[in-house]
Amino acid sequence: MKSKGFVVIIIFLLISASGPLFAVEVGENAPAFVLTDIDKNYVFSKKLYGTGWVLVDFYATWCENCNEELPYIEELYDDFADSGFQAMLLATDDEGHSVVKPYFASAPTTLTVLIDKYKKAVGSFGVQALPSLFLVDPDGKIAFKSVGYHEEDIVSLRAILAEAYNE
Repeated sequence: MKSKGFVVIIIFLLISASGPLFAVEVGENAPAFVLTDIDKNYVFSKKLYGTGWVLVDFYATWCENCNEELPYIEELYDDFADSGFQAMLLATDDEGHSVVKPYFASAPTTLTVLIDKYKKAVGSFGVQALPSLFLVDPDGKIAFKSVGYHEEDIVSLRAILAEAYNE
């Protein structure tokens, strides 16, 4: 009997350590993270949250849907950056900097690119598919969430940001 209880405790600890079982939902606080950008500078989410609207886009260089979505996210950023909107890609490639930096050297982006090689932010947000978008409002809460690439999600994001920035 004692060994079954021990096994249950071990399984619980392993599940708990891997992050939430479910993704963060609209209305919840955006999880904090500390990652490096492609130039290995540290970026602290707590310095971003509460400063305005922030789009967190979980991405991978090999992900076809991510690459299809990227120009639309860049367009959103270009349209609203002057109002204080920030958008960042959290690159989840297993190889980290060694793949992500050369990729964006050959295909530059206007977005901030962060490296989540060890899937810390993936776990905090409960991401289970790519791309996954989380729009964080100025209060640090998730205002919009999307899993997978859907054109109508870009339209929804644009509407939210246009209303927020009175454009």
